[in-house]
Amino acid sequence: MTASVMAAISNAQTEHAKRIWELCPEIAHRVEEEYAALAADDKYIHHHDFGHAKRVGEVAYQVAKNEWGDEHIAKLAGIAGIVHNADRIIQAQKDIGRRDVSREDVAALVKKWIANDLQETDVVTILDAVLGHDGKNADEDSLVKIALQDGDRVVNLDVDLLPRSRQYYNDLPVVDYEHLLDDPKATYRKPRSVLKDIHYALDWVEPASGVCVRTKLGIEMARKRAEVIRFFFSALKEQLREEGFEV
Repeated sequence: MTASVMAAISNAQTEHAKRIWELCPEIAHRVEEEYAALAADDKYIHHHDFGHAKRVGEVAYQVAKNEWGDEHIAKLAGIAGIVHNADRIIQAQKDIGRRDVSREDVAALVKKWIANDLQETDVVTILDAVLGHDGKNADEDSLVKIALQDGDRVVNLDVDLLPRSRQYYNDLPVVDYEHLLDDPKATYRKPRSVLKDIHYALDWVEPASGVCVRTKLGIEMARKRAEVIRFFFSALKEQLREEGFEV
């Protein structure tokens, strides 16, 4: 870990004696209850769990505070992280797998969690960020949306991406022995193998990708995590070659 990353994280931990879920306990509790209700009915064993939401919220909070020094913006970004998996919860509630859910349904669930605690303008800002957080970077993105996207991308580069990807794409082969990472038919939404899904995450540290992390602390955290993913691919390729596969 570079000295600058260590210093930034140390400063963030010193400045933020409380984590984002402690700064918005009522909202966090409402979201956690939603996950708990699904778990009680055995409907939600998912790679996007409440722990993931908390992690995204905390990183979004930290990168926003580090980038712009604005506690209000940072808190909104953190709350956006806490609630950003509303679509995943709706998928589980409706038992529709990975199918898309409507923006209206997502907005209604997020509002149920946050509307009583925030000003209307802040609710609108969070909704805009949540509804667009899985899209490409855009010049008109709000600071809250930038921080949320960075938080989500950083956490999704954590090393638990490896088993989480398999959990999510349990219907896909892990290894594409013909193309490995170069299947011309693969897309981000339809990666066609678990390894290809993991490989797409490296776009988040590529400036030309259109989905690269944009904050200073965020990109340093993301690059450090990407090193682990690249090592994983390098080691696997070497092992496959030893075992007789041309990759």
